[in-house]
Formats: sequence, C-alpha cells, structure tokens
Amino acid sequence: MSLPKTLLVKTRGRSTITHDERERRERAGIEPRSLLFEQVLNCDVLDENTLQGITGFRSRLYRHIPAFAAQAIEAAILSRSYDVVITWSERHSVATAAIFSLLRVKTPHLAMMFWLSKPAVRWPLRLCRGGIDRIVTWSSVQRDVAIRDIGFNAWDVELVRHPVDLQFFSPCDSQRSIIFSAGSTQRDFRTLAEAAKGMDTPVRIAASLVVALDKFKIVTTDVRLEPGWPDNFEVQSLTSLELRESYAAARAVVVPLLPTDIDAGVNVILEGMAMGRPVIATQTRGQVDVISDGDNGLFVPAGDAVALRVRLDALKDNPGFAEELGRRGRRYVEANHSLETFVEKIRETVEDLAIRPTKRRRSRKVRSKSPASS
Repeated sequence: MSLPKTLLVKTRGRSTITHDERERRERAGIEPRSLLFEQVLNCDVLDENTLQGITGFRSRLYRHIPAFAAQAIEAAILSRSYDVVITWSERHSVATAAIFSLLRVKTPHLAMMFWLSKPAVRWPLRLCRGGIDRIVTWSSVQRDVAIRDIGFNAWDVELVRHPVDLQFFSPCDSQRSIIFSAGSTQRDFRTLAEAAKGMDTPVRIAASLVVALDKFKIVTTDVRLEPGWPDNFEVQSLTSLELRESYAAARAVVVPLLPTDIDAGVNVILEGMAMGRPVIATQTRGQVDVISDGDNGLFVPAGDAVALRVRLDALKDNPGFAEELGRRGRRYVEANHSLETFVEKIRETVEDLAIRPTKRRRSRKVRSKSPASS
C-alpha cells in the first residue's frame, strides 16, 4: 500500500544547515535523527527555503507578510496535490487552520502542537478550529485545553508521547563531574544559580535565547549576556556532540522551570533519561506526563532553591542511587518514548486522515442538501 502524499509545513528555525548536510551529519552520528519523520512519511517540505523559490505575484506578496502566514497560503494553494497537510508549530497550525477554514480547503489538516493554551493560539482556534481535522500533542494537559477550552472533539485530539532519539542519546562511560542544564522555553536558570552557588561542582548550562510567557506576550532573553552568574557556572551554546558529552558527564541533569501549564523541558528530561543520567525537574502544572517522582526522576517545587540544593546534595552523597535513577529513566524512555514509535503513530494517523472526509467537506455536503430537505 502506497503512503498518502503528504505536505509538511514547518519552520527551519535558526538553523542554517542544508538538508543534504543534515542528512550527512545524521548518517555520521553527529546529530540526532530529525529527518526520520520526513523519510518515513515521505513528506514534501514547505519551509522558509521553499518560499524563496516562488516567483511572480506570490513572491512579492510573501515578502510583505510573516513567513508562517505565507506558508499557510502556499499550503492552501498546493493542497489539491496532497492527501494530507501536516503543520508542525502553533503559528503554522493557526494560520493554516484560518486559511483552510476560510477557503474550505478539502485536504485534511493534521496540526502538531504543544502550547494550545497560549492566548495567541487558544483564542484564534476557537474561531477557526474547523480548519483542523486532527491535533497531535504530547501533553495531556494541553489535550484537555484543546477539548475543554477550544471546543475540539475528544476523538480529534490525539495524545502521542514525545520522542527522543535513543540511538544518539544513549548511556556511555564518563566521569560524572558537572551539573548540567539546557533548554529555551520557560526556564528558571536563576533558581538553579541560587541552589548551586558555592558548590565545588561546575555547572554547565547549554542555552542562548530563552523565551517565557509574560501575561499575554512572549519575552525573549539571551541568558549568556545576563550578569551575575556564580563563579562555578558557564552558560553557552553547544553543538549536538557537545550536548551529548555534557549529558554523559552530568552528576545530575537539572530542568528548572517557571510555573507553566505546558510540558516545557520535556526534550531535556527525555534526553537526560536516555543518557542514563538522573534528572531533577521543577514540578509544574504542565510537566506531568514523564517523571514519576523518586522512580525515574525527581521533582522540586517551582522557585525553591533550597529544595533543589537538597536534591543535588542527595545525589552527590549517594552516587549509587543516582546511577540507579538514571538506569530507571533509560528503561522508561526505551519503553515509552522512542523516535521510531512516535513516527509510526503519526504515520498511522496520516493514513487514517487520508481516507476520511474532512470536516469542511462534510459541512459543504450538509448545506447542499438543505434546500432539498426544506
């Protein structure tokens, strides 16, 4: 059975690596496998690079609007050539939902999102949710938001566990000499700085631009430029290999979070577990789907530097427990969060959508029958 023809709408983010170079790096084992999704689903990709190849009127139009809006318009134009359109980000999903709903595009739309509660996502989707046929999210809290607050049917919102590349991130022998943290969303590195101040263990943070929701707007900060880091701290960007080496060297992987209802930190938590290292994370409303406190990881209250220091000292004083916690974390992600399982789940969802009538097609049929029935 041939795969449905699928268009993947996504962002390149800040990456400047070409597709061919990324493929080479993944084959060489120096980058985690981000292309497996596209390869298994045999997707065509619509990203910022695609827009640069467009000429004529659309090219002039697209130069004057945000890239995600241009991609949504282009997805609608191209949609007749595809069985399913996938969007992977909140901005792309909302914009595409609005266009598909307005134009009643018949091609099924699968939206992959993790922050549906954000006002800039939640409010527009209440108006144009008919432009989405299925949502995939990896947060049970955000799934509830989609159903309870936005109005999606429960069967249209699928919970799929977040993936981690277990081949790239795997346990290895290393001297456990640092405390390690990383990430970019809703991070509370200052609480970590307060907790680890004065320790004789170096603290390494892999971060640059950190984003946080401040009431109704997103605030971005370059934490590398912030003053006042303790003497035992280093804050810098890392390559994928340096990231893996830092996990391997970690006495503990710490994921300090601001209060939030999203599963911020899930990437770092899963990568730390995959590397077989003990993970300490802030317990928030959104971080509920991965860590079982005391079993495969440890929780601390939000903003509590004292509690975090107690956990760090406990792992330092009991290295046997730290290693056992890491082994349990590895077993947990092997059973629940493999990249291959995630991709297979999405493939099954795409195949299901490709043979079902869309909401927009159904609504059109209902209207066409109304005059006759009256």
